[in-house]
Amino acid sequence: MKNFLWIMRTTLRAALWRSTAAECSVSVFTVLVFATLAMGSEAARQYLTVDSPSFFSIYGINSIIAAMAVFVAIASLFISKDRAVVLAQLAVLATLLEWMLIAARRVPSPIYNPMPGIWTESDKVVLAIIIVVVWWIGAVAAIFRGAGIGPYQSSVLRALWLCAVAGAAIVALPAFPTFLSRDYNQSSYNIWEWGYAKLLKPPPADDSAPIDAAAVELSQPHLVEAEIKKLLPERKGTTDVYAIGVAGWSDQDVFIKELNGGLSILSRSLGMDRGTMRLVNHRDTLVTTPVATRTNFAAAVHAVAGIMNKDEDILVVFITSHGGPTGVGLFLGDAMTAVLSPEHVASVLDREGIRNRVVIVSACYSGIFAKRLASPDSIVLTAADENSTSFGCSNEREWTYFGDAFFNQSLGESVSLEQAFEDAKGKISQWEARDELPPSSPQGHFGVAISEKLAKLKLGKKMQASTEER
Repeated sequence: MKNFLWIMRTTLRAALWRSTAAECSVSVFTVLVFATLAMGSEAARQYLTVDSPSFFSIYGINSIIAAMAVFVAIASLFISKDRAVVLAQLAVLATLLEWMLIAARRVPSPIYNPMPGIWTESDKVVLAIIIVVVWWIGAVAAIFRGAGIGPYQSSVLRALWLCAVAGAAIVALPAFPTFLSRDYNQSSYNIWEWGYAKLLKPPPADDSAPIDAAAVELSQPHLVEAEIKKLLPERKGTTDVYAIGVAGWSDQDVFIKELNGGLSILSRSLGMDRGTMRLVNHRDTLVTTPVATRTNFAAAVHAVAGIMNKDEDILVVFITSHGGPTGVGLFLGDAMTAVLSPEHVASVLDREGIRNRVVIVSACYSGIFAKRLASPDSIVLTAADENSTSFGCSNEREWTYFGDAFFNQSLGESVSLEQAFEDAKGKISQWEARDELPPSSPQGHFGVAISEKLAKLKLGKKMQASTEER
């Protein structure tokens, strides 16, 4: 503990450009503790400085660890004495910098911008970068002087070179944010994505124009009513299957592709011939299809509940989007950002008295839906468990990993949902191992009552088909 306190005290002195001679040695464990503290502070800064709601990404943790490893490796090349002491001090200095940035972000603008008519936002950013770089180089030079690396001038030059080399190496890493904000732009987060977007990938023609949020809101009652009119009345004595499909994220085409493909395959497999309501967040469908909001989801469930026989019939809810630890993201450019939580989905279904339900969620962390919605009358299938991400949500794909494995390659007219899900889990595990990805661990709950109801429904369809063939 004494060494820990000494490291922190001397680093605070270095932050004021005052050096302290190394009086003790520290272990590698001490360096790891302070490096972990710095990485945790970096994650905290990302979380505290993004707009709400934010969505966690495991790739961001990988980026933070990689950046710290690169910095430690490069810094070690510039340290000739007391290497562990200097690395520990640099880690504490990085921690201090992260929390200073958090504080600066939260300070009201007039405090650090006394002349708002003169200083533009760009001016403030450039000035802040200059101040931080100068302060950092001076603090690192003070740490080097304390380690007896060389005279004052040599320490400054060495600190300057360390910052230049480490900065260039970290910038060159294919970094990814730990927490995705609503205005996150992948092409601006690291140099590789920026170069790809600028040099190789043509910009979307329509994404530059802002979405008229007021016009979208005004059009929703008409669009929802048009979807409701497509629903057919239930047939007494027959198990009818209705569906609600949600594509929640407007910036990636894979979700609307997966929604359309998944609903088509579900229709053939379960016989969803009484109607499907689609809620889609996408620029191309704003004038034809209701957007995916919590209000529209509740309206869709209410509409289906008013038509179906709640004792006989089944409602299928299929949701595909990005997800986070609190639910599924609903994102429509600069017009709307929200989270569709398991609690909201469950409360809407319960309030409308819909017991017989199949809920399929293709999103990261979608396992949170399984616990809340599980019941003897429910089937709940999710692309991941509550602590894991799922994969394959890129624009060039037609399906996510889960959608491809479950809908496209496993589910058919003669295959039950449970059989298709088990087969899909095996395929996903193989793909994740092939691509060296962490397991997403899809979750499945199969209620006894609804499983029997679906089995009878499939048997009836098979007997009907056999009779028609004769």
